[in-house]
Amino acid sequence: MGSMMKMASFSANVVCAALFVAALPSPSQAQAPAPAAQFNVITDAVLFDGGPSLGNSNKVRWDFYKADRTGARSDVNAGGSYDATFEAKLPAGRYVGVAALGNVTREIGFEVKEGSVARPKVNFDAAELTVVPKRSPGGDVESQAKTEITKGDFKDSVYGQNTVFVPAGEIVLSGSIGPARAQETLAVKAGEKISHELVIPSGVVVARAVYAAGGRAVETDDIRFEAMSAKETLDGTRQTINGTYGTGKTMEMPAGDFVMRARLGKVTVEQPFTVTAGKRTEITLDLDAGVLAITAPGAERIDIVETTKDLQGTQKEISGRYGTQHQETLHPGDYSVKVSYDKKSGREPKEIKATVKAAERTETAVPE
Repeated sequence: MGSMMKMASFSANVVCAALFVAALPSPSQAQAPAPAAQFNVITDAVLFDGGPSLGNSNKVRWDFYKADRTGARSDVNAGGSYDATFEAKLPAGRYVGVAALGNVTREIGFEVKEGSVARPKVNFDAAELTVVPKRSPGGDVESQAKTEITKGDFKDSVYGQNTVFVPAGEIVLSGSIGPARAQETLAVKAGEKISHELVIPSGVVVARAVYAAGGRAVETDDIRFEAMSAKETLDGTRQTINGTYGTGKTMEMPAGDFVMRARLGKVTVEQPFTVTAGKRTEITLDLDAGVLAITAPGAERIDIVETTKDLQGTQKEISGRYGTQHQETLHPGDYSVKVSYDKKSGREPKEIKATVKAAERTETAVPE
């Protein structure tokens, strides 16, 4: 009986010992090193001081550059990514982080040390600006408008209605629609969301022409229209604002008073007109002109000259070309047509008279 009790006690002790040994960590488990950190750089960015993190915003771009001996940014890029807050792993050393929110950029120096995490954070000190360009106050948004935003070294541009990030402070808005210009200074505060209507006073003008009042319309694309300043310079010339070839074409113009010049062949006429902001202006110019068409078989050159002579006995040349045919647009009146031939032909020059009438085509043949 006593021996049986001793055997039971021994068995219990063996089981307890076995359980105790199993609970102890194995030598391999006790010596396993802690897993290395995956990242040692964590970035952050805010729009304004004290503002919330821009978080997972792909509007922010971070780039890391190695720092030189003075701590300034070198040209050696060490990586980067889109996101206000992202994690990276860099070798130990000194760096300069460049954060960009649109064209607003900020730099921050930081150091990566073994066993620690660097946390570069920037404050863009910026605002969100929506530019709403219009030709007139309260008018439609003009999609063709271009707006440049500047402040010191900062520069950005948008077309039509668009949103950009701008640095806080006084910024300059320079808007343009074709040759029309407008400029404003706008004060913005960091963290603001602003929608600003930029008025660029402008309209469009469509120019056409007729050969005579109430007569046939000019259809050729050879006609040149130039919209010019109403005031002349000291030398008697006008500044050209815009221009086009052909009739019925649209020209962008600033609002104001101007002079339209039309030129076709040897005919030039001018007419004042006014552009109203946000409006379309149509203008028709009377050329008071006709066409003279000349055929001269065997001719080397054909010239059109004035019928009158100056005190020296010479006639003013108006138009000419080499060949057997010539055509010119002229004001109504009488002209002289001179035809010359190759000297080898032995033929003498010829001169005939021709009359041009408004809105008519005069065809003249010089006999051989």
